[in-house]
Amino acid sequence: MNAKKPLYSQIQDYIIAQIERGLWPPHYQIPPEREIADQFQVSRITAKHAMLGLVNDGYLYRHRGKGTFVTDRNQSASLADTHQPPRLPLQQSARMIGFIMPWMESHYSSMLISGVESALTELSYHFVFKRISNREEESRAIRDFLSLPVDGIIIVASQGEQHFNDDIVRLVLNKHPVVLVERTMRDIRTNGVFCNTKEIGTLMVDYLIGRKAQAIGLVTYPPLYTIGVSDRVNGFQNALVQKGKEPLPPRRILSVSTSILEQSDKDGDELPPEIIDFLENNRDLDAIAAVDALLARYIGKACAKLGLKHIRIICCDQPLLYPDCVSPAAYVDQSPFGMGTIAAQMMVDSIANGTEPRKQMITPRLVELS
Repeated sequence: MNAKKPLYSQIQDYIIAQIERGLWPPHYQIPPEREIADQFQVSRITAKHAMLGLVNDGYLYRHRGKGTFVTDRNQSASLADTHQPPRLPLQQSARMIGFIMPWMESHYSSMLISGVESALTELSYHFVFKRISNREEESRAIRDFLSLPVDGIIIVASQGEQHFNDDIVRLVLNKHPVVLVERTMRDIRTNGVFCNTKEIGTLMVDYLIGRKAQAIGLVTYPPLYTIGVSDRVNGFQNALVQKGKEPLPPRRILSVSTSILEQSDKDGDELPPEIIDFLENNRDLDAIAAVDALLARYIGKACAKLGLKHIRIICCDQPLLYPDCVSPAAYVDQSPFGMGTIAAQMMVDSIANGTEPRKQMITPRLVELS
């Protein structure tokens, strides 16, 4: 095992190796999460995170009430070549919910998926997932789900867009059961669950000022990437002013390309050069706030590489711990597992009970790690 790799990634490497060597053939039932956790001496959450990642990547599939199995990737490829959706062995009475989500920080997205899956399983609903990277793929995923058909769709809308996809709006207007996660429609009634992102920046500033931080930096994605990112940045700057501080000048703020979200799954050890340059040009910093855990990971690795281990890091969302990395001292929890659970319950209420659309806001909370 590579000690530099996160534990969940080491578990994934082991499972993939078993599959590629033919030791775990297609439809082989792999050991349950508790056995994987015991074997690698990790928590059940870490084992679940590893296995969910392989489900998302197509190596494994889950059968409710039975366990996790190895995917027949040749059969999956054959189905994809014919452009036909796979025939799922469901009973006529089974309910199926679709879930669409763009590329996001891996641990956050895994916990969100886990919350949806856990609640739907408990409520005896099936679950099918599609990850998208742009609006065109989002529209295609909606069409694919409607052709299955699914009974409802939970959607984390595509990033980098200020307005909802016309296909999403059409679903809502046609009264198809839809639950929106992270963003909601202001002028059209629909189910939605989201975090109070404006409060995130305030919690970060309160924490750093309380720790006597003087020279603070902020690492973010472009503010127009999502409303949530924009809210965090604006909330951070406003909170500084409310504390009697000057808002951060442009040289103290780094906006990183969102392309690292996809690259992180492929080569998580390669540091974005702009983060290295930012730290080199701001060596007097004693604290940095990051808008998500992935950016905090890169900042921590860069700080360790440059010998800036005194910098206090705070981020949004629970970070994973890595070797050779300055770990965040605290994070702001958006409760992605709980958000996923609420979204699933809203969906089932809409289908089974015909409840009126409602919105629920999650209050973020600060979690200290050191």
